[in-house]
Amino acid sequence: MPKQATLLTPRRTLLGAGLSAWLAAGAWAQSAPPSLWLVAPDQAGAYGEALAALREGLVGKTVRVFNPSQLPATSAESPPPLVITLGSAALASVLSRAAAEPTMARVPVVAGLLPRASYEAQTQRTAAQVTGVWLDPSVERHLDLIRLALPTHKRVGVLWGPSSRRWRPQLQRAAAERGLVLAEAELTDTELFPTLSQVLGDADVFLALPDNAVFTPTSLNNMLIAAYRQRVPVLGYAATHVRAGAMLALHTEPQQAGREIAQLARRVLTERRVPAASPSRLWTVGLNDQVARSLGLVLPDAGSLTQTLQRSEGKP
Repeated sequence: MPKQATLLTPRRTLLGAGLSAWLAAGAWAQSAPPSLWLVAPDQAGAYGEALAALREGLVGKTVRVFNPSQLPATSAESPPPLVITLGSAALASVLSRAAAEPTMARVPVVAGLLPRASYEAQTQRTAAQVTGVWLDPSVERHLDLIRLALPTHKRVGVLWGPSSRRWRPQLQRAAAERGLVLAEAELTDTELFPTLSQVLGDADVFLALPDNAVFTPTSLNNMLIAAYRQRVPVLGYAATHVRAGAMLALHTEPQQAGREIAQLARRVLTERRVPAASPSRLWTVGLNDQVARSLGLVLPDAGSLTQTLQRSEGKP
């Protein structure tokens, strides 16, 4: 009997320890917070840079990354507490799922890495709780950069299209407040370049505003060539514009967008409410020195322009 008791005691101890560990693991799994969903069409390039900054900004949160076409079925698991989307395609996929599944319609969505026009077009009829940070900087900041970099250039050329014309009253008011004059025209059914040539002929500097009907990759390149021939510097809204031949650009880097999206996501989770979407507060000035020199213009370097403009807005 003593020998038998000696053999049984360790076995009972092992079984008890195993059962306790299993129960503890189950309790942990039940209490673990659900994962956030991050939806992006790619994990390389600009998306990859934004993703890396997002992960840094969401340290302590469990994040699962999905392709827009591969979202998991919520019937198989609990819905996430928050969905973050990068790009227009990702937002469209999530809003389509929200329209089809009432459970997903109650999940707040934070959208980023997309222009304002795309954000507003997709969210104006949805019942989902959506907020976001769009890439377009404020039009006032564009004009402030023109005054800072080109103080003698008073006539600002603008070509309005279907999605950019909404900013016309705002830009007209901001230009008048800054002592600037708009040389403007609206793109109609006529060809682009006769209208563009007219605007460039009246302008000291040309301001490109996001509008897919006006600025396609092909038309943008031709516009930059036309502006250069008429010796009119161009202020764009993307880093690629500077590389293509614009003298200046005011844009948000992917890493900056990722940090700001992470801040907004934490705010939604903490406050349990969805604030209104807004333009990015983080941005960078791009400068093409070669174009500036060829136009006979001497400008401060891009870093100095960025810092001076930030100080004028009260940013650190």
